[in-house]
Amino acid sequence: MDKVIPIRAGVGNCYLIIHATGYYLVDTGSPGYGEKIIKSITSRGLNIKELQFIFLTHTHYDHAGNARFLKEVSGAPLIVHNSEAGFLKNGWHEVPYGTNPVFKMISMLGRKFSPSHARFEAAEPDILFNNQFSTIELGAPATIVHTPGHTLGSSTLIFGKQAFVGDSMVNMAGRIWPPFANNETELLKSWKLLAAMDVDFFYPAHGKRLKKTLFLEALSKKTG
Repeated sequence: MDKVIPIRAGVGNCYLIIHATGYYLVDTGSPGYGEKIIKSITSRGLNIKELQFIFLTHTHYDHAGNARFLKEVSGAPLIVHNSEAGFLKNGWHEVPYGTNPVFKMISMLGRKFSPSHARFEAAEPDILFNNQFSTIELGAPATIVHTPGHTLGSSTLIFGKQAFVGDSMVNMAGRIWPPFANNETELLKSWKLLAAMDVDFFYPAHGKRLKKTLFLEALSKKTG
């Protein structure tokens, strides 16, 4: 039985997956939370040097904020979609567009007045992929699939019956459609792809885990 440990690291969650084959980290939180993440791992009797891989769902600052630090401390390879590699190397990703009037305004103001807020410590990716990547060779019985929309390179880790979706969906105040997405048309396609996956739960970076039944209801409302 897989064990999933949410680790609050700034404005959202990263996830530690503990499995018989090893343990794995999804996202790295906002800058400055690296030590907290390490403490959360080692307090469970785990050796940070034995972390199998670090998967980034995308490279916004609240997901890639400690990627370099955790990679250096653990020695674990960094996995990210090819479209996100340049942002990771530069330590910056533009503020995404909003999906409703309120968040469109927030996005516009963020892009204009606070672009430095999106910065984080640059890191070098170790494993890049395009459409799909199997982690079997890294010891994990899992698959990573490209789920663009929130960003061009947004991706999801499918581990057993669990999907780690980053910001492709949220679970906050009854909202599942994310407040920010650069391409809502692509995001809806990604939602349909995720709906076809044989999973029971989705783990977003913002909010608690989401049952698939609730996600399917949201998708049905979105598609009319």
